[in-house]
Amino acid sequence: MSSCKSERILANGTLKGVQRYLCNGCGKNFSETTGKFWFALKKKDKINKYLYCLLSSYSIRKSAKETGISIQTSFDWRHKLLTSFSSVSVSEFEGIVESDDLFFPISEKGNRTLERKPKKRGEKASKAGISNEKVAVIATCNRSGNKDFEVVTTGRISKKDLNKVYQGKLDKATVLCSDSHRSYAAFAKSNTIIHKKFNASKGQKTVDKIYHVQNVNNMDMRLRKFMESFNGVATKYLQNYLNWFLVLEKIKNKTNKMATLASIALASNQVWIQFKEIAINNMLFRT
Repeated sequence: MSSCKSERILANGTLKGVQRYLCNGCGKNFSETTGKFWFALKKKDKINKYLYCLLSSYSIRKSAKETGISIQTSFDWRHKLLTSFSSVSVSEFEGIVESDDLFFPISEKGNRTLERKPKKRGEKASKAGISNEKVAVIATCNRSGNKDFEVVTTGRISKKDLNKVYQGKLDKATVLCSDSHRSYAAFAKSNTIIHKKFNASKGQKTVDKIYHVQNVNNMDMRLRKFMESFNGVATKYLQNYLNWFLVLEKIKNKTNKMATLASIALASNQVWIQFKEIAINNMLFRT
């Protein structure tokens, strides 16, 4: 599909064995590989090896060594492939839905034009608790196994943030289970969703034996363990890593994990566009 997403396209010959097309909507030429991860890639024979590194959660440096590419190429390949994983985001939840918010320190790793004094890797935020030095992530799951993580804002979440994350996604939800934060209560009330809230500090775990947040809390725990090995992730790439974790969760019980991973990673034709938009979207955390 062309960049303008018009369906009025015509075959326009081939180039080096790749079919090319002409878009009647915008007049631009494109090929069947335009926008995909391997577009203009010079080392296509190493893709499978690199996908195995992703499957194994290797570091950028170890992936470069295993695949026989440079560290910079390994970095580029990782983030372009992780960008393609955005397709695993869940569009709808139904039944009993569990939600939680978790926080990661804001990181500008790799930014050479910092507006503050640089921090050492692993250094704690200067402010205790939840503050604008941390980015909030909304975790969601339901009893049928749908899972999602979404980066939303800096500091505490609000009803507005929840409305943005869940717009159209909870139309078939019957009950929303969360902690006792007032933003969830306000969101549930305004969207007429039955809300079951839990106060973990008081040892409250279940209501009526079926309502709880144990699944989403367990999901949070596995995510944090996954993130530990990367020694801090730049905030602008955080959503990519959340998507990576979700893909690994999605395929963990598949008999052919590599084939499933490849079908997800190589299907998107919007990788290049989305990859370039990451830096722009990162500006949202500075306003």
